[in-house]
Amino acid sequence: MSTAFASDNAAPAHPAALVALQQVNDGSAAAYGADEVTAHAADALRETFGCPDAEVLFTFTGTAANIIALASAVQPWQEILCSDIAHILVDEAGGPVRLSGAQLTRLPSSDGLIDPTALDRHAARRGPVHHSQPRIVSITQSTENGRVWPAPAMTQFVDHAHDLDLLVHVDGSRLANAVAALGVSPEEAIGDADIITVGGTKNGMLFGDALLVRTPRHFPGIRFVQKQIGHLASKNRFVAAQFLAFLRDDLWLRTATHANAQAAQLGAGFQRLGLRLACPVEANEVFVELDAETHRRLGEYYAVHQPDLEVPVVRFVCAWSTTDGEIDDVLNTLRGLL
Repeated sequence: MSTAFASDNAAPAHPAALVALQQVNDGSAAAYGADEVTAHAADALRETFGCPDAEVLFTFTGTAANIIALASAVQPWQEILCSDIAHILVDEAGGPVRLSGAQLTRLPSSDGLIDPTALDRHAARRGPVHHSQPRIVSITQSTENGRVWPAPAMTQFVDHAHDLDLLVHVDGSRLANAVAALGVSPEEAIGDADIITVGGTKNGMLFGDALLVRTPRHFPGIRFVQKQIGHLASKNRFVAAQFLAFLRDDLWLRTATHANAQAAQLGAGFQRLGLRLACPVEANEVFVELDAETHRRLGEYYAVHQPDLEVPVVRFVCAWSTTDGEIDDVLNTLRGLL
């Protein structure tokens, strides 16, 4: 059974990631991020996102990065807001709640895109001791349904949240795909958000994600949280080196651009077969409606994900490594099943 479209997590590591690891595997270096490679990678992230005063942390996984960001922002009596399909809500096993003690509240969305006014009702409940106090809102760029926040919409949302005295976290596990799709600067793709998870693993790295803390004063204990949950890597250079390699010459955007283009090609192929897309293809994920029998039979050939077992929609994910041949193969397989 092929895992070619199961997830971009299933893709192989990009050769540049392996080269980067080999290059820094030479002699000893200061531990726990006190090495030159980590310093250079942090500077590269600051420069890429136009925030010279930001604090930068590296983690092994995106889930850990999200948990560190959120747990360092809130007290147990406070509230984290997110969309109704957010990864932190659906796919992180309650980690943000367990580590922060704060309430996680879902907001209605359109494929993960939240109307800024949805924040108003929760902000209005702030004050009385009987209610959890809203402190931070987490949004995903690109969203869990493959949608991309346009730069003006991102700016509007973040600014409105700040007007309501809310912090903003961007879960950017596929941020490179959003930046590539939008054709804007990385800074424009995140607005004036306070803290950003910058994904690496889904974009070709062997392992590793980063946290860009743009307003460090709001996350005073963040490095203690990182240490407590076991994501202060003793050999941090091996995570940082990959970011340094991917940010150089915009490799991180070139890999994402390829994945997006392959997803667009796959989505167009599904439509030519008469299949209906469940939402627009804007980044590197394709959601297509398949009846239960077709999905079952396709499962004999491809491991693909059905996000909601009550809804006949199947997700295909393209990666930096997705080939035209793989797309032709899955389309030909489906053609034979329909």
